[in-house]
Amino acid sequence: MDMKKSAERPVINARKINKMRCIVGIVICSVVVVLTAVSFSLNITDYYSETSPEAGFGTLRMFTTLSNLMAAIAAFVCLPFQIDGLRRDKYKLPSWIVTVLFIGAVGTFLTFVVALSLISATQGIEYAMVHNSNLFMHTINPIFIALLFTLVISDSHIGFRKSLLSMIPITIYAFIYFIMVFVVKQWEDVYKTNVFIPWPVSLLLVLSLAFGLSQLLRFLHNRTHRYIEKSIARYYKESKDYEFPRVTEAIAHLAQVEAAFYYEGDDIYIPTDIIALLSERYSASVLPIDIEYDIYLENYLAAIKATKK
Repeated sequence: MDMKKSAERPVINARKINKMRCIVGIVICSVVVVLTAVSFSLNITDYYSETSPEAGFGTLRMFTTLSNLMAAIAAFVCLPFQIDGLRRDKYKLPSWIVTVLFIGAVGTFLTFVVALSLISATQGIEYAMVHNSNLFMHTINPIFIALLFTLVISDSHIGFRKSLLSMIPITIYAFIYFIMVFVVKQWEDVYKTNVFIPWPVSLLLVLSLAFGLSQLLRFLHNRTHRYIEKSIARYYKESKDYEFPRVTEAIAHLAQVEAAFYYEGDDIYIPTDIIALLSERYSASVLPIDIEYDIYLENYLAAIKATKK
């Protein structure tokens, strides 16, 4: 690494990154959950007194409703981890939550693009984007969820094979929709898929569009993930906060910092990834890994004991 070039760049504090992610995540997740709950409640109770398929229980046949509900559930599940992350000054979500949010993000962003293009072309942009609950489910929620997934919920790298999971709900719904609309003829073609082009072509276009959007969101998410991972690594490898003569002192300092966020009943774990970064930084005086873990644990327990006095 070119140390001169590295020194010219400010080292971003990893804890500040996580704290900001927690705060922004809590705000966006809360907004998404509330807006979805309000929109769904108004639709399911037929508040708007309309005969459209979106009214009453007919709203459950709309992909807009289903995708927003999935994304809202994922956002709701994120909240306890984000609140706990803010309390502990850490932020880490299980990979399965990130995957569920990814599926919801792709679905809601698909509704946004379809509403902005196809539905707006046939029924007007005001109806498609701001009319009644469309303001929440077609516009605000999809944008917020996309930003949440690509810029905040970036805890795990999403590979191509995993990204295909986002296509499962869309594919199932698309085939059910086209069968019910054009074969069984029990549903109205509310998405206007047969207006400009034959519906089989619309089916292929919708699935192709969904795939393209999933890869776009995956790319943006993974790019943010790489940026955060590199920023955290640079913090522990270059920050003056961990500038000590020996690696033992750096590990001891790390233990004292982590112990400050200990609460009675918490599990004690050793941050092996961070210790590995510190070991790399102090490669000239590196110790056997088990000794480094012992040093961390000894100082961590001592710091906890000191705070109880």
